[in-house]
Amino acid sequence: MPCPSIDRPGIPGALTEFGPEEQAENVAAVVAAAGFSRRMGRFKPLLPWRNGTVIEAVAAALAGGGASPVIVVTGHRAEAVAEQLKGGSAETVLNPDYRYDQMLRSYQVGVEALCRDHRPVCGTLLALGDQPHIPRGVIRQILASVRDAPETVVVPSYMRRRGHPVYLPRWAFSELLGLSGGKSLRDLLETYAEKMVYVTVDSDCIRRDMDVPADYESLRAEFEWVV
Repeated sequence: MPCPSIDRPGIPGALTEFGPEEQAENVAAVVAAAGFSRRMGRFKPLLPWRNGTVIEAVAAALAGGGASPVIVVTGHRAEAVAEQLKGGSAETVLNPDYRYDQMLRSYQVGVEALCRDHRPVCGTLLALGDQPHIPRGVIRQILASVRDAPETVVVPSYMRRRGHPVYLPRWAFSELLGLSGGKSLRDLLETYAEKMVYVTVDSDCIRRDMDVPADYESLRAEFEWVV
């Protein structure tokens, strides 16, 4: 199923369909990084990580693992995040509704950008902006499974529990874009539960993120220099 034609408030232009000449094996990544980081008390994307920042590490891991393009969806302090990523391969796109909406809207904005710009991808990873600790090897492992089954939803798993990033094939973009009324990515994934491919990884990194300062310090101590 191609990307649908649809207009959304705050997003210029309609989404258009991919043409046959644009079929490709590239897997994009959409990173949700638009929030306020209220529970952390500091803005998570710009927290130190290795020799840079959290958001730089997230983008570098996805690109280094094989995702292309990498689109970081910004909101709060959008200009500062864009400046931090300047010079790298990641692109940024603004979620104009970041003050009001949940993470789902950021994923929708990123997918809308892929469709609007006719990006030749078979699907996208939906990644969290506060998981700089996920190593490139895990991204490569997920993408290897994607390339074996590019039309299937692919989810990393640790101890039989799902984590991120999740791969959504292009045919499911319209389903993601159609979610509203308090629905979430979790709701969408439940509809595909019987058809998912699970990638078993040997670390709980896929299930951990940094909501509060203790999470951040724990992840730094355990993963900061794991690439």
